[in-house]
Amino acid sequence: MRRNQIVSVFTVLALAAALVCIGGPLGNSALAKKSKKKDPPSFQVLYSFAGETADGSYPAGSLIRSGTILYGMTYYGGTYTTTTVTSIVNPYGFGTIFEYNTSTGKELVLHSFGGEVEVSGVETQDGYNPAYGSLIRSGTTLYGMTYEGGTEDYGTIFSYSTQTGTYKLLYSFQGGTSDGSYPYGSLTLSGETLYGMTEEGGYDNKGTIFAFNVTTGKEMLLHSFCGDGEKPYGSLVLSGKTLYGMTYNGGYDDEGTIFAINRQNGKFTVLHQFWQYDGSYPWGSLTLSGTTLYGMTSNGGEYNYGTIFALNTENGELTTLYSFQGGTSDGREPYGNLILSGTTLYGMTYEGGYDDEGTIFAFNLTTGKETLLHSFTRATTVPYDGAYPYGSLTLSETTLYGMTWEGGEYDYGVIFSYSLE
Repeated sequence: MRRNQIVSVFTVLALAAALVCIGGPLGNSALAKKSKKKDPPSFQVLYSFAGETADGSYPAGSLIRSGTILYGMTYYGGTYTTTTVTSIVNPYGFGTIFEYNTSTGKELVLHSFGGEVEVSGVETQDGYNPAYGSLIRSGTTLYGMTYEGGTEDYGTIFSYSTQTGTYKLLYSFQGGTSDGSYPYGSLTLSGETLYGMTEEGGYDNKGTIFAFNVTTGKEMLLHSFCGDGEKPYGSLVLSGKTLYGMTYNGGYDDEGTIFAINRQNGKFTVLHQFWQYDGSYPWGSLTLSGTTLYGMTSNGGEYNYGTIFALNTENGELTTLYSFQGGTSDGREPYGNLILSGTTLYGMTYEGGYDDEGTIFAFNLTTGKETLLHSFTRATTVPYDGAYPYGSLTLSETTLYGMTWEGGEYDYGVIFSYSLE
């Protein structure tokens, strides 16, 4: 699915009829029968977003965990605000930062985007619509980005103190040839420096890689994409001096690239250029294990429904590990990241599965076998289920946590858990 198709999905509020949650091929849905030991079902909806002004709606990205607290963001929802700079009136809100307590089951909105905030004693425009990415944590501080908003309406970098409850706008992107615009994905922190990417901006308006110093408040452009990649829809992964990432377009066939950049001297190297048969249009981030990068493409592969791949950073060789098949028994079009536990990769697909509303899957690196763990069915009656996961999973010991864009009691998305035991 191309970006314009996804945007059309996101900008229309889907009114879903109440569906009965039907178990997937492995019986791991929310209706899976308990065993004689009365073990809880593997999949559980923990929270349904209520939307409008009372809560967040349409969560994207992944959750991060601190003790019993999960932190995340929603693309819409939160306290209704009119943005004075852009004159946008959005009855659905401009997104939120929230926390969810896994012990109490309580959710709390920590910040609603879209208002006026103070930066160095001056009132300025807040960001809005978090960048389809996730928060990162350093001690008691959360860092993240918004896709739009800020002084020039090109997006922002922000921080939030979980200790004091203080939100701070750190940087507003300026756009043009000398700065990025519309940041996408999550930030990567090393020491005092945050690294990230923007979808547009830079010399050729095809996106940028940037560094931001949290102490000095200075931002520096590390690379402007120009034929060597275009439109990065994901995050960077750091290994020593090297940052690895992907672009959705660019390369020989304009179907995306994998790249490396030395964060000290700025040397940029294209490691792989995708073409349909080994995968195309990567939409997400890489996972590094030793000298191997694992990732997914949203299209391409044997059935043109996306792939799982591995790339050897030493010799640049890419291996397609799996081609998604779609249909009722497999996922298709993954947009998030993979997480590695032992010899197993876990991830989600945006569509595919029993009701074509997304899946959770496992891929065994030793056997090369993929297993469908759960098919989302957008159930809006008890037991609830989500639909269309647009992000990544988070692993905490033996439990996977994640979110879906739609579904749940109010059809504004859910937080869910999946037990691996």
